[in-house]
Amino acid sequence: MKKFLVPVRWQVETVVMVEAENIEDAIHEAHCVDIDNMPDPDYVGDSFEIISECSIQEVPNASFDPNVVGDFSTWDKMPGGF
Repeated sequence: MKKFLVPVRWQVETVVMVEAENIEDAIHEAHCVDIDNMPDPDYVGDSFEIISECSIQEVPNASFDPNVVGDFSTWDKMPGGF
C-alpha cells in the first residue's frame, strides 16, 4: 500500500486568563499567551479540512518515519540566513 503526506488543518478553542487594565489590554495579553500552555482545548466541530489536494505528496519509499528530524545545521549559510 502506498503512503501519502496530506496537508490538513483543524481548529480548537479554549479560554485563557490574563491580567490587564482593560479589554484592549486583555486582548493584547491573550495574543501573547504561549499556545503550548493553553488549557484543555476543545475541537471546533466540522473544522477538519484538507488544505489543498494539489499539495498531497506520495512518500517515495516505505521507510518514511515522521519522527525523524531533518538536518537544518546549514540553514544559516542559506541566502537570507537565520
